[in-house]
Amino acid sequence: MPEAGQPVASAPAQTAAMAAQTRRAAGRRLAWAWGTALFAVAVIVLWIAYLHVSRTQRVESDGASNALQAWDMLHGNLLLRGWTVTDVSFYTTELPEYLIVEAIRGLNADVLHVAAALSYALLVPLAAVLAKGRATGREAVVRMVIAAGILVAPEPGAGVFIVLFQPDHIGTQVPMLLTWLVLDRAPRRWYTPVLMGILLTWIGIADKIVLLIGVLPLALVCAARALRAWRQAMPWRDMPRQAWRPDALRTVWFEISLAVAAVLSYPVTEIVVKLIHALGGYTVLPVGTGLASPGQFPTHIRLATDGILGLYGANFQGPPHGWDLAFAILHLVGVALAVWALWLAFRRFFRADDLIAQVLAVSIVLNVGAYLLSGKPSAYWSVREMAGVLPAGAVLAGRLVGPLLVRNLTDHARLGERARRLYTALAAALAIVLAGYLTALGYAASKPSVPGVGQDLAGWLSQHGLTYGLAEYGLANSTTLAAGNNVAVRPVVTLPSRLAPGPHEFDASWYDPRAHNATFVVLLNSPAQLDYMTMAQATVGFGPPAHVYHYKTYEILTWNKNLLTELGPPAPD
Repeated sequence: MPEAGQPVASAPAQTAAMAAQTRRAAGRRLAWAWGTALFAVAVIVLWIAYLHVSRTQRVESDGASNALQAWDMLHGNLLLRGWTVTDVSFYTTELPEYLIVEAIRGLNADVLHVAAALSYALLVPLAAVLAKGRATGREAVVRMVIAAGILVAPEPGAGVFIVLFQPDHIGTQVPMLLTWLVLDRAPRRWYTPVLMGILLTWIGIADKIVLLIGVLPLALVCAARALRAWRQAMPWRDMPRQAWRPDALRTVWFEISLAVAAVLSYPVTEIVVKLIHALGGYTVLPVGTGLASPGQFPTHIRLATDGILGLYGANFQGPPHGWDLAFAILHLVGVALAVWALWLAFRRFFRADDLIAQVLAVSIVLNVGAYLLSGKPSAYWSVREMAGVLPAGAVLAGRLVGPLLVRNLTDHARLGERARRLYTALAAALAIVLAGYLTALGYAASKPSVPGVGQDLAGWLSQHGLTYGLAEYGLANSTTLAAGNNVAVRPVVTLPSRLAPGPHEFDASWYDPRAHNATFVVLLNSPAQLDYMTMAQATVGFGPPAHVYHYKTYEILTWNKNLLTELGPPAPD
């Protein structure tokens, strides 16, 4: 019953209110259905385009190794028993995706392209949805278009190889964006920090880069927000502790809980990985923790600058020419928008309420800083360690630059005529740039496909009845994948007086002479990166070969014995 003094709503008024509430609920359901349908359509269309783009890059052993691991999981080895992987396993992220693709398409080199295209096709609309936040109407559209536009067209060549091909840290960004999307939409309830801890642990099992792009940013930002809220809620200098402590805790419990959940997720990740190994599962190599010397900083700064430009599609390595040069210049706009957004994020950091923007801004700084200080930077390709800078910058641009553009274009009273014309011109220029980005995507998709490493070799070996042999890492797993596992070439490393399994991404059972008979070694005519072995080194390990065949750029050495009996113990990194 209503309390005394309160008006009682009439029955018609109550009926009208209930009808309005029903209409609003129906409208929300309809909007959700339309949004889901548009998301699905966007993923399908982008996947088709990115599949063509991905096929312009050749399959190499890094990706092939993960495809073989997924194949092993599909056939019952769910814990990857016997495998030694690198410091990034992708066990809970890309490998399940590869497993599903292989269950449908079988084992072949195109599995990598199909899965990589799907990952990036999910990344782009996820970034758009995260950039939208809780905005509606025109502002929501502008936010989404900016974020998706920055990501939509990876630059042909090196850019495609890093962000749209092999399983790498860019693939980790899909569950990372999903985690931030859950945080952005979840209420301030007890289960939200728990869910964040679970999601960060899930990602961390696969890729420890989550420490830099997820765990530490969330913990640091929430700690800063808790401190700010604590001081704003209670003027502690003027009140006794017993008066302000309970109320202050109620004010900041959510931020503190998020920080604790983030911090705890990392040791839980370590426990899970060790448990998998204790149960007989894969062995993961330790993450390199070497620090750069002061003399390396100039080189690292140059590599970081070139790499970040390349991530955003403005790659000037080579240098590019023709259309590649035009599109590289065009992609500088995306870089500028991301830098603008990063500046806005830190300018407003201690007075803004956008938790996601704060976390993404801190993640960019931590990722770039760790890259500069570590021993990782060695070549342009090392930029894959900073892959998270791309989607984080795109989402930041959507969340911070988008509202600024909309507000300055619509609030005529606040701006002068000259400023309004300037922002109108900027909006028109961005529309033209977006058209250029879409043209760049079509241009990249129109390039011819290329065969994977060892694709031709796999056919030659099969025709000559050579089905089990050895090679160094660069040729081994990629050739095996190209042959659909019908020809197996296993990776070995050359040591001073012998050859041994390794250095990583191998299954110890491959080298059991009781189960397999390896009769050949594949060399390159001119030793190259990842394939240094020479005929002299192979001879030291196994003695003079019975036959030597020459095919294209390969030398195939055969013996009339099982080479596995003369391999030393594994020699991982």
